[in-house]
Amino acid sequence: MTLTTSTRSRSRWRTRFTGLLASAISALGMAAIFVTVPAASPAVAADPYGGYLFAYFTGESTADGEQIRFAVSRGNDPLKYDVINQGRPVLVSTVGTRGVRDPFIMRKQDGTFVLIATDLRIYQGAGWDASQRTGSRSIVVWTSSDLVNWSAPRLTTVMNSTAGNVWAPEVYWDSSLGKYVMFWASKLYSTSDPNHTGSTYNKMLFSTTSDFVSFSQPQVWNDPGYSVIDSTVIASNGTYYRFTKDERTNSSGSRCGKFITEEKATSLTSRSYTFVKDCIGSGAINAGEGPTIFKSNTEGRWYLFIDEFGGRGYIPFTTTNLDGGTWTEATGVDLPASPRHGTVMPITTTELKRVAGATSQISTTTGWRSMQTVTAGATNRYWAHYAFNGITEAITGSSSAALKADATFGVVPGLADSSCYSFRSKNHTDRYLRHYGFALKADVLVDNSQFRADATFCATPGKSGQGISWRSYNIPTRFIRHYGNTLYVAANGGSRSFDSTGNYAADVTWLNQAPWAP
Repeated sequence: MTLTTSTRSRSRWRTRFTGLLASAISALGMAAIFVTVPAASPAVAADPYGGYLFAYFTGESTADGEQIRFAVSRGNDPLKYDVINQGRPVLVSTVGTRGVRDPFIMRKQDGTFVLIATDLRIYQGAGWDASQRTGSRSIVVWTSSDLVNWSAPRLTTVMNSTAGNVWAPEVYWDSSLGKYVMFWASKLYSTSDPNHTGSTYNKMLFSTTSDFVSFSQPQVWNDPGYSVIDSTVIASNGTYYRFTKDERTNSSGSRCGKFITEEKATSLTSRSYTFVKDCIGSGAINAGEGPTIFKSNTEGRWYLFIDEFGGRGYIPFTTTNLDGGTWTEATGVDLPASPRHGTVMPITTTELKRVAGATSQISTTTGWRSMQTVTAGATNRYWAHYAFNGITEAITGSSSAALKADATFGVVPGLADSSCYSFRSKNHTDRYLRHYGFALKADVLVDNSQFRADATFCATPGKSGQGISWRSYNIPTRFIRHYGNTLYVAANGGSRSFDSTGNYAADVTWLNQAPWAP
């Protein structure tokens, strides 16, 4: 049956949107256009940034905690993330100690990607002291052209035998040198102490590379006379800002021990950075390490994630003035469980969708339709709305006409993207299904981009092997799922009950059936 326009309001937005709805009307009853998705090509950030990739590890208390996990942001929100691969490791080291910590990921000058990490396994390992005396002097390296397909891990030695460890390597491109500058922490021992039995402390060193295979002779970069580790750097307006963990014990003589110090310089490899601020994180966290810094994709704001080791993992802080040194704990945060020392990297919308596995789209039947669940024991249930909340409802031929209408929706070209779809209520034709706070609502059409994006869903092959799974247009990690008879946009893994991995594939799969209310 064809949708009519008799119930449209006369608002300005509806007038502007008439063309799209008219296209939807004429298309109903016809086959939808098949969406062809181009194959992934080497990633060059020519497109505007549309999100963030978060690489991290989760700690040494579990067998797989010292491996690399990924999460991606919900669009351009720098503080909210969904896990990839159900929260399981994406990259696993099979070299060196077979443990990896402190992942640092970056976009190289050629548009490809490199991820480097500390070669360290504390879980059932030799312990912290031994790891700094006779630990690995290598880093683990992965490369990728698309953030999805990665090389095998490669072990690269960067320090000679005077070093007891190589921790938390990071890299920054130095245009003045035309090379990448890699920096890390090492304890250095005297050549007369080959067994590394003496007392020393961690210093920050650096080396340069063009290919992440060969590195220049390391040089001491930061040695304040006491142990420092975990430096991270960002440049802005010709100045490099460096953030480093003060490793001293927190006491009256070193009140900023176990917190972060900010410095700045106009040369990345300078040995004389100027002090900006210390004790960053004090008062908000118990102790901090592993800082990672990045700039907002949408405004003049920076985010500094500090790892509250032994506590909650990463806690985000923010500022609009790098020179001021004042960092405020961010609010409205939704991070993966126990994220430890890693990297947040800006990525494009295309890259975000690719990492989220959201590039595959299919066509489906438009017009008045009803969406049936395939979950065992619930195949008599269909999408419906009750008090304008999205639910599943058991429908049979003897159900009331009102209930059948509640379970019928007009499948039309997507309000935000005509290659995807939107769902118009049968009995309240000014309302469309949208996600709001992850729950689906049948809300009155509103003239703004947020509503249109929230009310657009892309058809993908059903995750249970049949039917359709409906992916959120603006949160590509999330699909329409029924959980407790309520409709949500749910991720496959997360802290919320409706993000549970149990039965996920069936719960996000639907059959596009003939309408209950034609």
